[in-house]
Amino acid sequence: MNENEITYNLRENADFDFDGLLIDLSKNIREPQPLISLAEKPIFTRGNISCISGKAKSRKTFLIGLFSAQFLEINDTSKIVIFDTEQAIFHVQKATKRIHRLLEFDDNRNDNRIRVFTLRELTTEKRREFVRNAIQHFRPDLIFIDGARDLMNDFNSISESSELVNLLMNLSSVHNCHICVVLHENKADNSLRGHAGTELQNKSETVISVEADGDVSAVNPKYCRNLPFEKFYFRVNENGLPEYCEPSLKPKNTDKLQELFRELLPENTTLSYAELRSKVMERCEIKDKTAEKKIKTATEEMIIVKNSVGHYHLFVPEYVEETQSNLPF
Repeated sequence: MNENEITYNLRENADFDFDGLLIDLSKNIREPQPLISLAEKPIFTRGNISCISGKAKSRKTFLIGLFSAQFLEINDTSKIVIFDTEQAIFHVQKATKRIHRLLEFDDNRNDNRIRVFTLRELTTEKRREFVRNAIQHFRPDLIFIDGARDLMNDFNSISESSELVNLLMNLSSVHNCHICVVLHENKADNSLRGHAGTELQNKSETVISVEADGDVSAVNPKYCRNLPFEKFYFRVNENGLPEYCEPSLKPKNTDKLQELFRELLPENTTLSYAELRSKVMERCEIKDKTAEKKIKTATEEMIIVKNSVGHYHLFVPEYVEETQSNLPF
């Protein structure tokens, strides 16, 4: 048998559905339905996968709750399934109750529109099997997997990462749903962890980054196949519920400098450069060079000014105006 005959037999015996996978331009293929949008920009659509990334304690689970409530509030006949692979059962139930409270559901009664499963006690292989079968059985519209790393033995394995991502893409396409997974970011460079992170980033419709900034978490569009949404913020309110909010305003360095020099130079007080430097060093517990930088910055920012004899005092606009009015020009 020659080479041409071997090739012919392989093609003849191949079990491929060429027509089923062929792009047919005569068909009207609709744009995938958006399940969650921000300012009319879709981030989760049917038949796709996505990823929420962030460092530990950046409130990724709270964001899942916020998105879940937003989705079910608008789509009251749709269903969500959440798989948690990391937290103990108490904390998983607590997170589930949060979503019910956001929706003003009874948080002591189960609702068939939202099912949350804790997979922490299962083996890696059993977790993957459970996820596959639960999606096939319940046919949810939106799925969150909080802890994609726990669906693999080695998230740096090329074959395992590819196998998992292929499974997620297949499930989202076959069941016409959206699957969003949560993955941690590397501490050093904020990239998604391991080869699994690279695979998810390449195949995801949307990659969202969550970053804690004090009491507020910032949510950024890291990578988007559609138009990127605007950066937004959320916080956990006094009732323990996530809510959208404005960014917290940090005091500027100049604000801190003003506070410092108001303490060191109360009204009608003047100090020589050496005296002021010594007080800054003592008050801030810093060396002379650092204290000199603070004095220099405060002078440039017009927080303090130097008088005609070289002593420093707080900047007082009224004093400057009065002095200028007495100038002979």
